[in-house]
Amino acid sequence: MKDYQLNRLKQYIKIEAHGNVQSGKHGAYYYCKRVDGVTQIFSSSLSNQWPHQLSFFDEGVDGYSVSPDGRVIAVFVNNKGSEHNPIALVDTTTGSFQMVFEQDNAQAGGIVWNESSSMFLFRSNHQNGQDFKIYEYHIINKTLELKIDTNGWAFPIEYSPSGRFILYGVATSNANQNIFLYDLEQSYSKLLTPHEGNVSYEYAFAGSDDQFYILSNEDSEFKKLKHLDVQNNESRSLGVDINWELSGLVVSPCGRYVMYSANEEGYSNLYLLDAWLDNDLPSPQSKGILSSYNFDENLDVFYTYQFPKRSAEIYHWSFRQIKEQALTWSSYAGINPHEFIQPELIEYESFDGLKVPAFLYLPKNYKRGTKIPIICHFHGGPEGQFRPMFYKHFQYWLELGIGVCAPNVRGSSGYGAHYMALDDYKLRMDSVKDGIALGNYLIDNGYTTNQQLGVMGGSYGGFMVLALITEAPELFAAAVDVVGISNLVTFLQNTKPYRRKLREAEYGPLSDEEFLISISPIHKMDRVKTPLLVVHGATDPRVPLDEAQQVVDALEARNQVVEYLFFDDEGHGVRKLKNQIEYYDKTFEFFTKHLK
Repeated sequence: MKDYQLNRLKQYIKIEAHGNVQSGKHGAYYYCKRVDGVTQIFSSSLSNQWPHQLSFFDEGVDGYSVSPDGRVIAVFVNNKGSEHNPIALVDTTTGSFQMVFEQDNAQAGGIVWNESSSMFLFRSNHQNGQDFKIYEYHIINKTLELKIDTNGWAFPIEYSPSGRFILYGVATSNANQNIFLYDLEQSYSKLLTPHEGNVSYEYAFAGSDDQFYILSNEDSEFKKLKHLDVQNNESRSLGVDINWELSGLVVSPCGRYVMYSANEEGYSNLYLLDAWLDNDLPSPQSKGILSSYNFDENLDVFYTYQFPKRSAEIYHWSFRQIKEQALTWSSYAGINPHEFIQPELIEYESFDGLKVPAFLYLPKNYKRGTKIPIICHFHGGPEGQFRPMFYKHFQYWLELGIGVCAPNVRGSSGYGAHYMALDDYKLRMDSVKDGIALGNYLIDNGYTTNQQLGVMGGSYGGFMVLALITEAPELFAAAVDVVGISNLVTFLQNTKPYRRKLREAEYGPLSDEEFLISISPIHKMDRVKTPLLVVHGATDPRVPLDEAQQVVDALEARNQVVEYLFFDDEGHGVRKLKNQIEYYDKTFEFFTKHLK
C-alpha cells in the first residue's frame, strides 16, 4: 500500500503546468514550464506551435523579461531558493547565454526594457543589502549604471514614450506605495502621488510623457481605473465600477487599449478596454485564475489561465474575432482530470460577527453529515489570499478521502482595503481567532471531529499554525508548519534587512518588543498538545531557519511529539521535484498517522 501511494503521489507531482507567458515578434511567445523538477523558459509561435526550450540552468529560472525586439531575454536564475538571483541574457535564437549581473547576498528584480532594446532597468540592493536602488544595464558596452539613488523598496515601472523619463515606485508596505517620475535630463524625481494613509497604486504611461492610466484605491475601498492628464491637471474615470479588487494594469504600446483583471470572490475576470472611447471590448469569459497576460504586436492577447480542476495553460485571444485559442496542453501523468474536485465557496462567522470566506474541498461522493478528516489550510502573507487555483496535493488528498478547507481570514487581500487592515499590528490575534472559528464551524456543522481535524500553512500560514495550536490546544489533532514564523522578535531581527520595514508595518515595530513577545507562539510552547511536523529550507531569506529550530528544540525539551523535515537546497518553500515528493509524502504520512 505504501509503494502504491508513493507512486500515485509522484504522478500528481509530475502533472505539468505552463505559465508566465510573454509575447514576442511575429507571433512568437514565451512561457515557463517545469522540466526535470525545475522551471525553464520555452518559446513557440502562432504559426508553428512546436515548443523550443531556451534555458537549461541547473536550478531553473525565477522570472524573465523579453526585449521589445525579441532578440534576447533577461533571466533571473534560481540560486537554491535564496532569492539572490543573478541575471543572465539568453539569445532567443540560439539559447546561448551570458551572465551580466552576479552579486553575493543581493536581490534583484523588476526588469524593464527601453523601446530600442539597448538597455534595461532593474532594482537591486547589492550596495548595502537593505535599500533597493534602480540600475540600468547597457547591452552593447556591457556596463552597469546606478540610475536612481533611492532608499527603501524601490522598483522601476517603465521608460516614458519619449525616453526622457523613468516611472518608478517606492513601497513602504504592501498596502502603501508612492509613484515618482524621474527626469533623466534634470536628474530630478517628482512625486506623482502625494497622499495620506495607506494607498495602493498601479501606474502606466497612456501613450505620452504627461498622461497616465492609474489603478488606485485612493478615496475608495477598492482600486478604480482612471486616466490622468498631468499637463492639464484633468482626470476621468474609466472602465467597470465594481466593488472587487482590480489589478494587473497593462497598456498597449499605442496607449489606446488597456487590460486589467478583477478578483471576484477569488476568481479572475479579464477586462479589455478601448480607453479613447471608454468602450469595453470582448474578453474571455472563463471562470478561473489569471496569472499573466499581455498584448502582442497585433493587439491580441496572450494570457495564462488555470482552474481548480485544470492545470495552467497558455491561451491567445482576439477581441476582434471573439476567438480563443489554446496554445499548450499539460500532461496529467496518467491521472484522469475529470475526477478532480471543484471547491465550494462558503462563509462562516467569526468571534465578532465578521463573515469570513473559505473554499471547502470535499472528496468525491461525500455525503453531508459524514465526518471525515479535514485539513485547514492557511495562506501566507499575511496580506496574501487563497485563490482556487489547481493544487495538485489537494487533489491527491481528496482522492484519499481527506477534505481541505482554505479560508481568507481577516488581513487577506482581495476583499478591500478595510478587510486587509483588520489584522494590522495590535489586531494580529484577531486573525488567529478567525482560524479557531473555522475549526469550530467545521466540527459544529458535522464535517469532522477534533480527532480528525488537521491544520497546515506556510510562511505567515506557518505562524497561523503555531498560533492556533498554542491558543486552541485541544482543537486540532495534527499540524504542519512550513517555513513559519515562531518568534516575531527574532524573525524581525534576522530576516533580510530589505524586508524588515515592510514586515514591521504589519506585525509591529521591533521597538514594541513587549507586544511582539506576547503574540509569539514560541513563548507558549508549554501549551502545545498537537503533534507537529516542521518543514524548513536552509537558504530561506524571508523566514530564517532559526524560526523552525526554536520550535523543534522547545517541543523536544518537553517530550512533545514533533518531527522535522529539513532541506539544505531549498529556501522559502519546497520547489525541487525530489524534495516535493519527499515533502508531500512525509506530510501525508504524518496526517494519516495522527488523524483518525
